[in-house]
Amino acid sequence: MSTATELAALRDYATHEHPVVTLYLNVNGVRYPRKGDYETEYSFMVHEARRAANEDLGLSRDQEDRLDAELQAIGEFLALEFRREGARGLIVFSCRDEDLWQVMPLKLPVENRLLVDWKPRLAPLAELLDRHRHFCVLVTNKETARLFEQDAGEFSERSDVFDTVLKHHSQGGWEQAKLQRRHELQVRNHLKKAADAAMDYCQTRSAERLAVGVAEELWPELEKVLHPYLRERLAGRFSVDINSGVNEIHDRVSAIEADLLAAEETTILESLAAELAAGKTYIGGLDDVLAALNERRVDLLLTEDGFSGPGRICNSCGTVAFGEEVCPGCQLDMQPIADIVSEARELAVRQDARIITVPPGHPAMSQAGGIAAHLRY
Repeated sequence: MSTATELAALRDYATHEHPVVTLYLNVNGVRYPRKGDYETEYSFMVHEARRAANEDLGLSRDQEDRLDAELQAIGEFLALEFRREGARGLIVFSCRDEDLWQVMPLKLPVENRLLVDWKPRLAPLAELLDRHRHFCVLVTNKETARLFEQDAGEFSERSDVFDTVLKHHSQGGWEQAKLQRRHELQVRNHLKKAADAAMDYCQTRSAERLAVGVAEELWPELEKVLHPYLRERLAGRFSVDINSGVNEIHDRVSAIEADLLAAEETTILESLAAELAAGKTYIGGLDDVLAALNERRVDLLLTEDGFSGPGRICNSCGTVAFGEEVCPGCQLDMQPIADIVSEARELAVRQDARIITVPPGHPAMSQAGGIAAHLRY
């Protein structure tokens, strides 16, 4: 099961009887050379997680005992079972009373968080996957094609397609023209075969983007045989030797990914001020954004890094608000929570909306009050 599929399966998970523990743990060997280093980091987080859970969730004595059991089980897993084996990040969702025990080692580092709620805290995972989309990578020359996959930071070569193509022939006269035409035909057939292999792989693996490594002079011929499905997903191309190592090709794809992210963020922020003034597709401000989330109208939520604030939530229907003390939907008392922005991000993920965190200080986000949303309708 892919990480994205696991995320989707957790979106509807919730319980109001047993606390759910979510652990995001950076296990990158550069930061934590020894196993005991990240185990110690987890121990430091446990005390604060217990305190926050009692304050925010109002746990009963029995629920406190169950929470302690969950935290202890995760600690034992880290000490006795978990092996890094190249992982840089680890995510654990745990509520064994509800048969939830999900472990996700990742090739990507994560920010350390230990969170307790009535549901898994999915926003950090959702944003991480959004920033690292599922890529299919086709590298080809006139004779050989290689396919790679990048998913949740893991980059690997998946298959080879090899064709024997007649070399350009130096014999003169009629034979030379004949052999040259045959050579060109076989090159086209090879490129078509390589493009078809990429197409099949993208569809089978639900890859969202395509990157192509090909010589500049060969690109026009390859472009002709790319299916529109692939052209729509083309994220970028680069020139690289067909025999290049996996790490070099990964670096080239990572550069394309970084450029895409930067360009997308710039485009969104540059258009945000005008869109807010028009008041049609974007809205800003905590009250208005929370109202749109309650109406399930948000398809993109933008928040400034570090932006947070208190608010209220209805534990019966999930309505979130900045100041209301009584739920407008079910007329029950709204419960105070320390960080309504974090709750808004979780609600957006469960509505299958994208979430993007942007650096603080951009004029458009200041105009929006630190939070903005693009509306579905």
